[in-house]
Amino acid sequence: MTELPRPRDDLAGQKAYATQQLPGADVRLQANEWTEPNPAGKWLTSEELGSVLLNRYPGGGPSGEVRAAIAKQHGVEPEQIILGNGSNELLFSTFIVFGGHGRTTLLFHPTYAMHGRLTTLAGGTVAVEKVGLPYDLRADRALAAMERVRPHVVAFTSPNNPTGNTIPDDVVLTVAARYPRTLVLLDEAYADLAGRSLIPAVAAYANVVVAKTFSKVRAAAGLRLGYLIAHPELAEVYRAAQLPYSISAVTYAIALKMLREDGDIAGRVERCRVERERVIAALSRVPGVSVYPSVTNFVLFRVHDGDTARVHARFLEEGVLIRDVSMWPGCEGCLRASIGTAGETDRFIAALAHAFAPAVA
Repeated sequence: MTELPRPRDDLAGQKAYATQQLPGADVRLQANEWTEPNPAGKWLTSEELGSVLLNRYPGGGPSGEVRAAIAKQHGVEPEQIILGNGSNELLFSTFIVFGGHGRTTLLFHPTYAMHGRLTTLAGGTVAVEKVGLPYDLRADRALAAMERVRPHVVAFTSPNNPTGNTIPDDVVLTVAARYPRTLVLLDEAYADLAGRSLIPAVAAYANVVVAKTFSKVRAAAGLRLGYLIAHPELAEVYRAAQLPYSISAVTYAIALKMLREDGDIAGRVERCRVERERVIAALSRVPGVSVYPSVTNFVLFRVHDGDTARVHARFLEEGVLIRDVSMWPGCEGCLRASIGTAGETDRFIAALAHAFAPAVA
C-alpha cells in the first residue's frame, strides 16, 4: 500500500462539502439558492465584457468601486468593507485570524454547519450550546454559555439556518457589550429577506463583524461574492490576512452593475414571502409534521416518525429535491425545503400526498 502524507489528526476523515445534486430532480429546493434564472448576460453586454481584461490581475480600482457602492447602500465607510470570494471565504478568514490553534469558537446549535467546519479547518476548537427546536435563543442563555466557554469568537446566524427564524437583536448586542475582547460574528446571509440588519450597530460595537452575501436576495450564488462590514481597524486586519486577487475581474464588473442597477430586490423579497406562506400552509395541513416559522427562503419541518429518508426519497420520485438535515445536531427528524418560484411551489405541494403516503409493508 502506498504511503501518503498525513493530514492533521483533527482533519482525519473530513469529507468534501457538497449539496445533493441527484438525477431526475427538475425542481431543486435543496440549496437555498434563488431559483429564478439570473444570467450573466443580463448584466454585461458583449461590449462591456470585452473591456474586462483577463491578462491583468484585478486591481484596486474595481475593488474600490464595489466597496464604495456597498458602503453607500449600508451607510458605512468604504474602508469598513472587506470583499471575498463568497461569504464563506470571509467566514474562513474570521476563524483563521481570530480563531485558530488554541482558540475556541462558540456556536449555538442547530446553526449554519460551515461555521463549525471552518473553525476546525482553521485549527480551532468548537464549543457548542445546544439550543434545539424551536430555536429560541435568549440573552441569559447566550451569556451563560459565554461565561462557561469564554470563547475568542462567537458566531450568530440571524436569520438562522436551518431554522429560518431571527435571533433577537439584544442577544447579539448584550454579548458584544459584555465581552468586548471577543469577536462577535453575525452572519446575515438571509437578513434582507427578513427586512432587518444590525449593521448600524457596528459603529457602537467595535467587536461586531457582519457577514453578507450576493448569493441569496441578489440571486447571485454563482457570482461568488460576499462581504464583511467591520470596524476600520478590524477591516485592515482582515485585508492583511487575505489571499491576494481572490475575486475575478468578471465578478467585479457584474457586481458593480448589480449594485447600481438591480431594482428587483424588494420584488424578490415579496415573491419569496408569498411562496413561503404557501409552503408553510401546505405543510401545516399534513398530519404527522411540525413546521417551524421562517422569514427566509427556506422552511424547516420535522417528520414525527423520524423517517426522513423515506420522505426525501418520495419527494425525489416526484422530481422534487429537498434537503435531509436530520443528521445535523439538533435537527433530528427534520427536512428543509428552499422556496422556489410559484410553479416550483405548485410542484412541491402536489408532491406532498405522495411523500407522506403511508409506507407499504
